[in-house]
Amino acid sequence: MPGLGDAIRAELLEAPRLVREQLGLVEPLLVGSSCVAATGAGDSYAAALAAAALGGGRVEAWDPVELVSSGRARWLASRGCWLLALSVGGRSLSVVEAARVFRSSGGRVVGVTADPGSPLAREADVVVELVYGGLAGGVGAARHLVMLAAVAGLLGERVPGAPLPSEAPGVADCTWLRSEVHSGCLDSSASALYAVLKLYEVYGSSVRFYPVEQLVHAPVYSASVFTLYEPATEPCRARVLEAYGAMREAGLRVSLVPRGGDTVAGNLVAQAVSVLTCLAEAADMDGVVEPAYRRHRGLGVLTRLIYG
Repeated sequence: MPGLGDAIRAELLEAPRLVREQLGLVEPLLVGSSCVAATGAGDSYAAALAAAALGGGRVEAWDPVELVSSGRARWLASRGCWLLALSVGGRSLSVVEAARVFRSSGGRVVGVTADPGSPLAREADVVVELVYGGLAGGVGAARHLVMLAAVAGLLGERVPGAPLPSEAPGVADCTWLRSEVHSGCLDSSASALYAVLKLYEVYGSSVRFYPVEQLVHAPVYSASVFTLYEPATEPCRARVLEAYGAMREAGLRVSLVPRGGDTVAGNLVAQAVSVLTCLAEAADMDGVVEPAYRRHRGLGVLTRLIYG
């Protein structure tokens, strides 16, 4: 019986084509905007962090509930800002509500979704349709790469393409994926969070994510095995490399996932491919057929919490 690893690899082999196709369909709509809030939940929150890294200070990433509850959504909307609302299925209640509040407060909404008939699409001024929204055996894989391409395209950033699994950074030795803590800065924070989310889905494991500056304070004393993800650009890159060296000197077991090129967009896509490639390898080694979340006794209740 084919396992989860086979499903992930099949999508990764299609990823270069899907990323190219997505980029060909996205206009740089947000290039001229000096004020953008990006929001999403789950993998789409990792994509919102990616948007902030790509935005050069013009984009801020928000949890959708906090965006609305803090009043920030109405404040930004009243100043004519854009909301970049990210949801592959277009049905995450919190993201749809953030779009509704933002738009009703005078702001403009770009909805990025694979379903142009979704509730999110109905709340958006502009809909960017993803070319792929499927799952690899229950795990979001190629669709995250497509989402990253769409976000980069909207912000006018060039994506050099998705590498093949064998060409992704750090895949010669995938033991780093099983670390207790994953960390990065800006673009590599998005990569680290994405890795943790995949481990939650597939293994139900209690791994953790921190931005690097938060990690090196109290949390660094809470674990012994860490993975840092190298950012594409300075000064984030220097800080991550400094933390890597200091943690090794302190006797901690720490791995570094190299950057995938010297552009933020290229690094985001390449490191996501690295995560998925190593996840497929781990699933093969452990004989995983389906992700752990599908067997959780509370799945139905928790799914309703997200989608209603």
